[in-house]
Amino acid sequence: MNAGKASSKIALCGILTALSVAAMILAGFMGILTYAAPMIAGGVMIVPVRQYGKGTAFTMFVAVSLLGVMLIPDKEMALFYMLLFGHYPIIQPLLNGVNKKLPRVLLKALVFNLGAVLSVLLAKLIFAVPLFDSDKPIWLLAAGYLVIANICFALYDSALLGFYTLYDVRLAPLLNKLFDL
Repeated sequence: MNAGKASSKIALCGILTALSVAAMILAGFMGILTYAAPMIAGGVMIVPVRQYGKGTAFTMFVAVSLLGVMLIPDKEMALFYMLLFGHYPIIQPLLNGVNKKLPRVLLKALVFNLGAVLSVLLAKLIFAVPLFDSDKPIWLLAAGYLVIANICFALYDSALLGFYTLYDVRLAPLLNKLFDL
């Protein structure tokens, strides 16, 4: 890769990293979008995945994750990005390569649910985020959380497929021209 191409790659990934972190910081200050902001920031990962490959995308994911933990006021949001939505656009094409639908769906659900449980536990243990403040049974609240989270994940997974197509058809030609890729 020549110096011009490397500079363009670094510039684009730097802009996308800043955009992802800034979006989550702003959402964190507003006290809303705890779940939506990490999804949007994760969707940004489509660009480096398609443009430069999984290695570059993973490096950007690590940068956004570290900056997120340090800068985002809502630590739960940072964990959602790290464990649920930030890495998923990188691994989704691999998971979509599973030919049979049932194993593919089960594998995606396993990846998501492991991340969901881990994010909730780490939020409680490391950042002292209250799990559930209610007089209802904890298992009922946890089951409800997982059902709603899995519905959101299914929508996210479906939306990413559409965004990959949108990127390939509309955004890639524009970025190639803008950044001389």
